[in-house]
Amino acid sequence: MNEMNNSANAAVYTPEQAEALEEHITEHFGDFPKVFRDNSPSDVKVDIAVIPPDDDRYFVTLVTMGLGAYRMRLPKELRTQKLDRAELVLCLPANWDFDTENPHTMWPVELLNRIAHLPVRHRSWIGWGHSVDYSKPFTEDTDLSAVLLLSPSFGREAAVCRLPDGEAVNFYQVIPLYDIEMRYKIDHGTDALLDRFGDDLDPVVDLDRRPVVDSSTFELIDRVDDHACKIEEKQLDISEINGANHIAMFLRWCIDRDLIDEEFKDFFADELDIRRFIINSLSGELTKEILSEEGKAFASFYYDFYADADSPCYPEDVDRVALEYFGKEKYECEEFADEAYLFLPYGDEYYGRISTYISKNYRIFRGNA
Repeated sequence: MNEMNNSANAAVYTPEQAEALEEHITEHFGDFPKVFRDNSPSDVKVDIAVIPPDDDRYFVTLVTMGLGAYRMRLPKELRTQKLDRAELVLCLPANWDFDTENPHTMWPVELLNRIAHLPVRHRSWIGWGHSVDYSKPFTEDTDLSAVLLLSPSFGREAAVCRLPDGEAVNFYQVIPLYDIEMRYKIDHGTDALLDRFGDDLDPVVDLDRRPVVDSSTFELIDRVDDHACKIEEKQLDISEINGANHIAMFLRWCIDRDLIDEEFKDFFADELDIRRFIINSLSGELTKEILSEEGKAFASFYYDFYADADSPCYPEDVDRVALEYFGKEKYECEEFADEAYLFLPYGDEYYGRISTYISKNYRIFRGNA
């Protein structure tokens, strides 16, 4: 049960919990001489600690204090994982000057309040990888208009505060996003977006940073490096060119069905090694640019790593072919390290097996068109 403030009817920490939380913030995020108090009439009171730069940190840090007093409503399968309490962290440039009369400087405070009240208002929850789209820029000074929640950049121990009663409060870093990054995250998932950031993900808000994706990114269907890297990381006993196998199979099927853009048709001779064409001539990336309009639409329909469970999904069909080819025991063997699809021998038998699935889903696509 949440402790309730009877006069305000709001969830609040007990004195012991509040003390433990403040000690955690001080130890892992820094001293907070200033606090923005939440005086709004709501179901949860969310104060915001303001931690100035110091010798170790070149930025201002905002940390919420109060959201974790409210136990969020988790999906049934997560209720044993102690994810029902959360607080938020946001980092700003060191020269940030808060002026309560100036919305251009106060929007980060307002943003944290808006995020913090979402679980209460919608009887839901927030956690790692969750995102929120606000549809319009946070301020006239930037086009940033969405947020992504990640683990805090202050070290592993900063991520969780243990309360005296054994409860856990999870801290999440708020990373502002552009609309185009938000759309990419929705289409491809959090991990794919983080790959786009690479080592350039700075937790400190930069109102002028360049987006890590652009409109051309949405033409990408698949990338050889995303699969070849697994061969290296897991030290699989196969050539890195196997990372192109299933991509080449899909492209071969599109070539056979005349779903290629006119501009590219002359590239494809009978003896062409499609894998090497993708790697050498397409920079290892299969994009919609190479397909006809119908081919593009079919790829959008079918070649989706993040499709719903009931939706057609080419990567899942590739895995099905691997399971059928190797059998369950071999498919799950230690040698394959959960990457059996990379071990499928490249050739006509593979193509025949996967073509059955592609053609079936192409018929479904045509029936829905």
